[in-house]
Amino acid sequence: MVISLRSRAAPRAAGPTPSPSVSDFDFAIVRARPEQLPDVQRLAGVIWRAHYPGIISPAQIEYMLARGYALDALAQFLGGPDRGLELATVAGELAGFAAWYVPDEPATAKLDKLYLLPLRQRLGLGGHLLARVEALARAAGATKLTLNVNKNNAQAIRAYGKHGFTVRAAVVVDIGGGFVMDDYVMAKNLADGDRSAATPEKEPARQVPNGGAGE
Repeated sequence: MVISLRSRAAPRAAGPTPSPSVSDFDFAIVRARPEQLPDVQRLAGVIWRAHYPGIISPAQIEYMLARGYALDALAQFLGGPDRGLELATVAGELAGFAAWYVPDEPATAKLDKLYLLPLRQRLGLGGHLLARVEALARAAGATKLTLNVNKNNAQAIRAYGKHGFTVRAAVVVDIGGGFVMDDYVMAKNLADGDRSAATPEKEPARQVPNGGAGE
């Protein structure tokens, strides 16, 4: 499935140059195909190695990339109405991705991954990816979207907060190899007519199969 979001910027009046946004670029949100998984894997490596030093150790970065971005792990997000891997492209080039699935929890979907190249951040592209995941989650029957984010990943926490997510719990999850995910669980109410977050509720610590959305 392809969602075309191409637009042509209107002429601007003289004055200070505004910050760029996705409206200044040709971009699209597309459903990932199996042959595109190696590209997602490579992009994840670029993004993680640029973003996560100082948040988690280099050894944990490599461990989680190997664990969460193996081709068979990425393939788990393909081929069903209760999961998905959406790709963001700008001018035909892969710029980011989001992965989600429906866990064994009533009316809940999990945003497992959402990442953009640093060059493509702060343009609104992440918001389009998130909106796409929310629409798919609603279609799958979810009324709540959850995610895990590292407690030290302040940039991601702020971004999710701007999109209506709130912290519901703090968890420490053993992921093997001598590493843990020291995360906040954040959630957003997807119920029609109520886009605000519900009252915080305790959620059990669960191992996330392929890493957090903003680990």
